[in-house]
Amino acid sequence: MSFTLSTDTSCDIFRDELKARGIEYRPLVYTIDDVPYFDELTRDADYKAFYDQIRAGKMPTTSQINVAEHEEFFDGLCDKYDGDIVHVTLSSGLSSTYESACKAAEAVNARQGRTRVYIVDSLGATIATRHVVDEAERLRDLGMSAAEAVVAVNDFIKHMQTWFMPYDLMHLKRGGRVSGASAVIGTALRIKPILLINKDGGLSVMQKELGATKGLNAMTDIFKKRVAKATHKVYIASADSDLAETLKEKIKAVRPDCEVVIGWIGPVIGAHTGCNAVGVSFLSDDIRKQ
Repeated sequence: MSFTLSTDTSCDIFRDELKARGIEYRPLVYTIDDVPYFDELTRDADYKAFYDQIRAGKMPTTSQINVAEHEEFFDGLCDKYDGDIVHVTLSSGLSSTYESACKAAEAVNARQGRTRVYIVDSLGATIATRHVVDEAERLRDLGMSAAEAVVAVNDFIKHMQTWFMPYDLMHLKRGGRVSGASAVIGTALRIKPILLINKDGGLSVMQKELGATKGLNAMTDIFKKRVAKATHKVYIASADSDLAETLKEKIKAVRPDCEVVIGWIGPVIGAHTGCNAVGVSFLSDDIRKQ
């Protein structure tokens, strides 16, 4: 391998799959009833159990990986491997994890006497981060150097489009993401906001639809207008949602040449979306401008 690839578990790739692909990872942490858990989920049943707890009324919280934890992780990788490390993080627009990783990498590189740890801001989460990890792995397997891969991956990220439809506005209200009045009114009217992971890696409400069916149709229309002409893998995100298969069918009808894969929204993001959220991540020929 030309470099060692690592990530945090916001990518929501099964942990045993990461190991099989030779990708190192640092688990993020979520907390339920004041008990912290490492995000080590690696089976469908693990994710379903997490969402069953939310349905039962639990309100998970999340925490970032701090600088010291990142340093320990990177030092371990430098001891374990001879070459450079490319580390992909959760979006800087959603978490301070990227900033902590950069500070840790700076300290580790100073001790190493050269740049060995390179940090990539995925400007995404869950399936979007997964998309970035996939591309970084492809470049690793092609034999590209770490420095070259970082430039290429950062260009790849500019062309990513990731759209989400949260389902439960009351969950967003409990988590402080929307006001109580907005949640009550929105739930009564069956409003489904369509969110974009924007160019800065944060969330922007782009439009609002009445009902899940119109929401899915809106995301399908967005996909049709913005998807790249070249064949590529498309990811559907699911917070244990029955809507994921329907969205997959709609996306396949638009682009039967693309492989469409359903992936989980894991605890780190699912703690904020609640159950039944659904999303799509794909490549566009245009650079993300919003």
